[in-house]
Amino acid sequence: MNHNQNVFHPLDIRILEILQKDGRIPNVQLAAEVGLSPSAVLERVRKLEERGVIDRYVTLVDNKKVGLGTIAFAAVSLNLHQQDSIENFHRFVRESGHVLECYHVAGGEDYLLKVYSRDIDDYEQFLLTGLTRTRGIDKVKTMFVLSTLKRETAVPLTSAAEGARNGSNGAAPAKRGKPACGGCRDKRVKRSERR
Repeated sequence: MNHNQNVFHPLDIRILEILQKDGRIPNVQLAAEVGLSPSAVLERVRKLEERGVIDRYVTLVDNKKVGLGTIAFAAVSLNLHQQDSIENFHRFVRESGHVLECYHVAGGEDYLLKVYSRDIDDYEQFLLTGLTRTRGIDKVKTMFVLSTLKRETAVPLTSAAEGARNGSNGAAPAKRGKPACGGCRDKRVKRSERR
């Protein structure tokens, strides 16, 4: 992996922070906020898009206002870890309109799904006529969301900003010829958390 791809100029980080809050901001206003000409900002945004840093532009919809007020997390375990069973499950997830997010996880289960439904009955239909009928599934454990304390869509760019300041991929600069290793950073974080 090329670590230089993870190094961002402070201006790019500022542009990304602004765009994550308002993807529809006019280019002229974005340029004024970061202190560059509109053409320079447009070029920076284009390069971020080409690198895949900016994946896409979307509109966030309030799920309750469109009648999808029930959110559930479904922890799924597979009983067959063969390629065709895994591909079958992946296909179901990709094609299901109920599943908004799916993560392959380590631990007791294999996958964690975020599922939006109209209500409990709608989720039950999804579960009984869709998910559990998918070949290779051993068990499903469902957790319903009672309330949402925090829901962010912006990726925290703190590490990228540190990388830009250090001229590295986010690692702290090495001291006296010693490499800055992940373990050292972890120890510093743990010490700072205890304070």
